[in-house]
Amino acid sequence: MHLDIDIKGVTCDSRRVKPGFAFVAIRGEKEDGNDYIQEAIAKGASVIYTQDNPEQLPINIPVIRVENPRSVLAKLLSRFYGFPSEKLNMIGVTGTNGKTTTSFMTEFIFRQAGYATGLIGTVMVKAGSNYYPHGLTTPDSECLQKYLAEMAGQKVYAVVMEVSSHGLKYQRVDAIRFNAAVHTNITPDHMDTHSSFQEYVSTKRRLFNMLPPGAAAIINTDDPYGLELVRDNPKLLILTYGLGAKASVTASSIDMNNFGISYTCCLQRSFTNVMGGDVEPQEIPITLTIPGKHNVYNSLAAVTVGLLYGIEPQVIQSALRGFKGVWRRMQVIHREDYIVIDDFSHNPGSYEAAFETVQAMDYNNLYIINAIRGSRGEEINRANASAIANWANLLDAKEILVTSSSDVVDHEDHVTDGEREIFMEELKKADVKTRFFDMLEPAIEEVICKAKTGDTILLMGAQGMNKGQDIFRIKMDRLSRIKRRDITTLPFEYLSNNTTNPS
Repeated sequence: MHLDIDIKGVTCDSRRVKPGFAFVAIRGEKEDGNDYIQEAIAKGASVIYTQDNPEQLPINIPVIRVENPRSVLAKLLSRFYGFPSEKLNMIGVTGTNGKTTTSFMTEFIFRQAGYATGLIGTVMVKAGSNYYPHGLTTPDSECLQKYLAEMAGQKVYAVVMEVSSHGLKYQRVDAIRFNAAVHTNITPDHMDTHSSFQEYVSTKRRLFNMLPPGAAAIINTDDPYGLELVRDNPKLLILTYGLGAKASVTASSIDMNNFGISYTCCLQRSFTNVMGGDVEPQEIPITLTIPGKHNVYNSLAAVTVGLLYGIEPQVIQSALRGFKGVWRRMQVIHREDYIVIDDFSHNPGSYEAAFETVQAMDYNNLYIINAIRGSRGEEINRANASAIANWANLLDAKEILVTSSSDVVDHEDHVTDGEREIFMEELKKADVKTRFFDMLEPAIEEVICKAKTGDTILLMGAQGMNKGQDIFRIKMDRLSRIKRRDITTLPFEYLSNNTTNPS
């Protein structure tokens, strides 16, 4: 694969090619990189990697034929940046739901223990002291290796990284040396990308197969697919967590309320941490200021990683007590007269977790605004609508407002007619009181007008609800200004007799 050429850069995008670059031609789902080889050469590419047999290329440009261009791209980039993952403690977190919160919790524990940290995931990328907004759960190979190189340059100790099924299937993480891997759960999702559910599970397994002997696999044993991920890799240190009696790390005395959880974390079996020290059986009282049974699981995984890396239990306790949650993960954005919760529900499992959390809450009326998951297929939208329908009556939802969010989504998240029809049809079959809004803003405005003291509003959905809390806050701020204006325009006699502070 390697030639003795002074490579100035590596890319699979012909638009990024500069003189001296290696260009890797990849057959994508929409475009074929082989169609851009001539353009790459014209821009100064010094070597081409391809699985095709291109003709009529200049003879002074080496063409290297490879079986797997995606994997080659990742390995070339890793080499170009000096193999950065080998200078970092890489902790990969995979699963259908819970990756983001588990990653944020784990990174926060390391940071509270005094370590320089990196974080890579859906919400953002944190490279030491630098923060970058991001769109993909697992960045493409070019961005990923560049971020890791920056982290290595900043002497980051631990990098906690969400590893999506897309990142694994398209081999974005092929050249990363992981030191530990965490499994959260596996439920049906991304069926537009994977040929079957079993293929989806097999793709997740790739992360654990990448672990070197002696590395740690942290598995949720309450998930039926958990141990299947490590069945073919007996040389790993397998640590299990969950609420079942067989888990190495479990929780007892769980107490949940509207805005938090407390429980006792029980380490039932000893193990050796990465420093070579013994971690003995013990009990660690844990307090979280974020709601939901699913966060018991997320925090158990984070605790296990912390203990694995020799972080003191009291530091772990303090970190989790101070953890404020993650954007759009059961995020309470308003808690005055009524409560508003924003959640990135995007598959049946995440809807279930959100509704289980709400079930334990006290409220008068429950309003749900749900954004349909655009351009992801009818199957996932039928399943999501079914999950909502199953819970709507159980939670005594006052009304469900469904939206295509056409006023805020980009083209790649546009809701098709078929997706909308399937979604509404599923709710109608369940006889759930539902209204449809093409745009998100009027749906939120409608609920604000209806909500009363003691009510709860759920903002739910994936990309279609990403602007939801911004719209809500703008509407509330505008409403507040109107109320203040109404008061200050009343006659002076009324203000002096009925208020102490008219401003």
